[in-house]
Amino acid sequence: MGTRLIALDLDGTLLNEKMHVSEKTRQVMELCAQRGIEIVPATGRALPAVPEEVLSLPGVHYGIFTNGAVVRDFGKNTWVSESCLSWEETIRVIEVLRRHPVIYDMYVSEGGVSETRLLAQLEEYGIPERECAYIRATRRAVTDMVEYLREKKSPVQKMNLNFKDRESKQAVRAKLEAMPEVLVTSSLPWNLELNAAGITKGSGLRNLCQYLGIEAEETMAFGDGENDWPMLEAAGIGVAMENGAPFLKERADRIAASNREEGVAEAIRQWVLI
Repeated sequence: MGTRLIALDLDGTLLNEKMHVSEKTRQVMELCAQRGIEIVPATGRALPAVPEEVLSLPGVHYGIFTNGAVVRDFGKNTWVSESCLSWEETIRVIEVLRRHPVIYDMYVSEGGVSETRLLAQLEEYGIPERECAYIRATRRAVTDMVEYLREKKSPVQKMNLNFKDRESKQAVRAKLEAMPEVLVTSSLPWNLELNAAGITKGSGLRNLCQYLGIEAEETMAFGDGENDWPMLEAAGIGVAMENGAPFLKERADRIAASNREEGVAEAIRQWVLI
């Protein structure tokens, strides 16, 4: 059974160390598109934060965003699926977070939202300069996120949390994992990511496959982080990047070269375009 759909994490996977898609990778995507293979960005980012160079890749007609909370059909300009935290659930999460040293933001349908005071503290949490610039460029600053939620009553696709140290991260993770309405994962050493219970990149991939009439065995997925494991598990072939988390590489079906070495392009050439 051939590969009909390839789901690709972005940061640390499809994107190189300069946060761009290489020309070699773009050429491989073009070859996939010529064979009718769907290329699906699958990211923790919200749609407005995804680079145009990704969305304009050959073969990209659908996308999985905010760790599977939403799946988009670009051709029809509609959501294939939406599964969000309610605004009330999100307020309960924020009430927990405010008792700990953590900075946080959230994605709603309008884009990223954070508090002015939190955005001013990014460097204090050891977040790399490039990441700080990215966060500030993609978040709307408000005075109080709780008041914002009470006023807008917006469903929340995902929350991002950043910590100064492992101890704080573990303490907050334990409290959040005790909340049945929340699913907790991570994509970076200093962060946690929150979705509605049961929502992962894997659930997003399954929803998209059902929508398209594609069997799991006809899919391949690439990733490098903890939040990618459900997607790799759901795919017919799950591929971890060489630069990925050790536990992901232990569980994956295959290992690709690192994103610095254009691992996605090389793997697809060897395993799909044959």
